[in-house]
Amino acid sequence: MTGQVEGWVSRGLLPAEDGAALAEGARREWIPAAEAARRLSGLPEETTTAAAAEALGIPFAASLEGVIAPEEFFAKAPPEYARQAGVVACEMEAERMRAAAALGPDLAALMAELPTLFGRRVDWTLAPRAEIERAVDRSVRQRPEYLEHAAGELGSEEEFGEAPAQIERVTDFAELMRKTPVVKMVSLLVAQAVRTGSSDIHFQPAGDRLRVRYRTDGILHDVLDLPRSAQDAILSRVKVLGKMDIAERRAPQDGRATFRYADREIDVRMSVVPTDEGERAVLRLFDKEAKLLRLEEVGLDRRNLAEFDRLINFSHGMILATGPTGSGKTTTLYAALMRINSPEMNILTIEDPVEYKLPGISQIQVLAKKNVTFGSMLRSVVRQDPDIIMIGEIRDEETAGIAVQSALTGHLVLSTLHTNDSAGAIARLLDLEVEPFLISSALLAVLAQRLVRRVCPDCAAPDRVTAADLAMLGLPSDAGATGGLRKGQGCERCLRTGYRGRQGIFELLVMDEAVRPLVNRRASSVEIREEAVKRGLTLLRADGAAKALAGVTTVEEVLRVTQREDA
Repeated sequence: MTGQVEGWVSRGLLPAEDGAALAEGARREWIPAAEAARRLSGLPEETTTAAAAEALGIPFAASLEGVIAPEEFFAKAPPEYARQAGVVACEMEAERMRAAAALGPDLAALMAELPTLFGRRVDWTLAPRAEIERAVDRSVRQRPEYLEHAAGELGSEEEFGEAPAQIERVTDFAELMRKTPVVKMVSLLVAQAVRTGSSDIHFQPAGDRLRVRYRTDGILHDVLDLPRSAQDAILSRVKVLGKMDIAERRAPQDGRATFRYADREIDVRMSVVPTDEGERAVLRLFDKEAKLLRLEEVGLDRRNLAEFDRLINFSHGMILATGPTGSGKTTTLYAALMRINSPEMNILTIEDPVEYKLPGISQIQVLAKKNVTFGSMLRSVVRQDPDIIMIGEIRDEETAGIAVQSALTGHLVLSTLHTNDSAGAIARLLDLEVEPFLISSALLAVLAQRLVRRVCPDCAAPDRVTAADLAMLGLPSDAGATGGLRKGQGCERCLRTGYRGRQGIFELLVMDEAVRPLVNRRASSVEIREEAVKRGLTLLRADGAAKALAGVTTVEEVLRVTQREDA
């Protein structure tokens, strides 16, 4: 131990003045030297974990990507225990297993306990705790036995009558799991949704059952059927978390709560509405710690990326992102803001809600109940000397008018609209009483987009597509033989769907000398679109077809999300 500390001091990893304190602390309590060093000097965990692995003579893994723990491991080490202890099995054989562990004061005890628990020799690897937690979450992703076990604990209808009175306003998952069965069920469902990257949880009464569904990668999946007797208790729990009125069952209610899960902050918006079969609820999840995409990662092809990058560096003008709800518009605008953000820029956003925190950018939450609307807040924001303004959505005439005026008076304005394609955004602005000459002067471009599911790389195989489907995408009938069309066969890592993750498909309509005269004379969306296509506009379906040929997504998926397009 002493020699290891001296080595770290000599290499500059540990301040010399901390050496004595480190040695003293280790004498009083068994703490791996690297863990003690991290506590004393704030070194990165990866650095100290690697040093500890070297000192102990065992391997170090900076990443556990692709590790799926065998089900046998969780039979004796449940997911909650594995996450807390910081351990996961990478492989298990008849007489030996390979396991990864995180540094911590209980590491020695864990290394002694695991071989006895499993009756096998253990080959150890050290890894960062975050990597181990991700491996545990990945391993238990939507395995129904954990949810079904919790459902079995819910008990009788009489017990549910008592449950609402026992519920406390607790929003820490570690504590929730120790509460009443109904509290445990709701917490487990939210935790599982976070693990699987789901955006929504639906509680829907259906006959004698309460149906639970997740929206993952934009598609709803059945997760669990609970007894109908669970409905009142589950809905009461949701209402308490969202600070709603438990006694009110005949009127719609909205609420929100913030959870902490694995050191991540999850914002949940809740909606409860009455139906003919009782109340139903939808919970929308926002992971505030989620990684923000860079502009290169949203799915723009090389040409559109270069053009969009040029446009967002203009000093003034308006750029609109269009598409239906959940098509990734805000994610694209966030990526654009992160691209152009700098200390020289004053950037403000007005959002409903603020979905993710952007470093160095002032973000404002719309509060309709307090009359803090997009329009009223935009009037104040323009007096904050902004260089760039991002408006979550242009919903009304007031917001549209102020946004256009701001774009004309020296500000770069980014916002979203709900239209089916890029040309439709111009018609929508006209509907909002914006004069044509103002649109043609202020608008720089419209970026229409959809999200398509990506083919799972672990189970992808060549795809056979009918000539009719290929024709609908504008592809030749031999594209299936000569292109790179692929389709996922379904595996554990993609939840048997054949898809994992999503990517955008885009069409970028730039206002130029050919389009502006059409706007000024109030030409139809069809005319504007046809002229833009002549000048090189790639339509949504054509961009999707290119991504299908590249094996990124499937022909079926592109047709699904562009079914309203007349490509």
